[in-house]
Amino acid sequence: MGTFGSFTTVRLGIYSAQKGLDVTGNNITNINTEGYTRQRLNQVSLIPSAVDRYSSSYNTRVGQGSIIAGVTQLRDPGLDISYRKAASDVGSANAKLEGLNSLANILDEVGKGDLEQDDGVILSQLNDIRDLISQAIASGGSSTYNDLIRSSAESLATLFNSYADKLTKLQGTYETKLNQQIDEINDKLTQIRDLNLSIRDADLRGDPGLELRDQRNLLLDELSEYMDIDVTYSMEDVGANTQVEKLTITLASGVGHKDHVLVDGLYATTVSAGDAANGYQISISDLLDDKGNEDPKIQGNGTDLAEGDLYGSLQSIREILTGEGQYASQADI
Repeated sequence: MGTFGSFTTVRLGIYSAQKGLDVTGNNITNINTEGYTRQRLNQVSLIPSAVDRYSSSYNTRVGQGSIIAGVTQLRDPGLDISYRKAASDVGSANAKLEGLNSLANILDEVGKGDLEQDDGVILSQLNDIRDLISQAIASGGSSTYNDLIRSSAESLATLFNSYADKLTKLQGTYETKLNQQIDEINDKLTQIRDLNLSIRDADLRGDPGLELRDQRNLLLDELSEYMDIDVTYSMEDVGANTQVEKLTITLASGVGHKDHVLVDGLYATTVSAGDAANGYQISISDLLDDKGNEDPKIQGNGTDLAEGDLYGSLQSIREILTGEGQYASQADI
């Protein structure tokens, strides 16, 4: 290697080191950025130039420096799967706990759980009426007891009416929550579909689009709290001997969940919920792109979801409204 070859080796090394510092600095400055994935600079050794077969064996070949092969993310797909499964469990449990606490604030009749039994307001009122009836019978039907019994019964009826009004308001609150969650789910599905398009364009340009992938991963993590999802990556042929990454999201719950596709590359479904008369039935539509065109590869995706197909906070809120569990039949609801 001549003098100028050594200069080239040093120049390439300095350039690689500078880019490595840039990547490290980017990692440090984004340490508190939500959804950011740590990046790594990939370097490869520059292949030495070919040597003539008749050259002397004493001419030792030496590498000619390093070149940058690109920047990748340090992300574990296995951890992504584990995290999203756990997020679905947590989302389901939190929504169910919140709903049960809301009901307990209205109908807390189970006692305090300590050594002193607390029968609650309704049971105490019923016990008072029972005692008054016993006393009235023992006194031979005194009108005084009749008035007390009537007054206690009126108080109990007023209490029942008060509870019924509160439960009706709570039902309206959870109907609103259900619709809000569906709007949020549809918004995230649309954003993921649009990011798929942006990442596809970046792949075609030769840009890894790491920040775009971070945004998409964050949306996937948030979506997993509402629904139990499976995320798969594949390569799609776009012609001219070019392949780009394709992301597909399906429901992970239920026996036939592979038929329930939420996102298929550039296409996404829309989630909807029925009213109380229909048991708040959750449904998904056909897959459409941003221009409203249907996915030609997946036909007939639109369908009502069975109880076993749903999991996460969306299903828990629905269970609070219907009073039936995950595996209840439509007849039960």
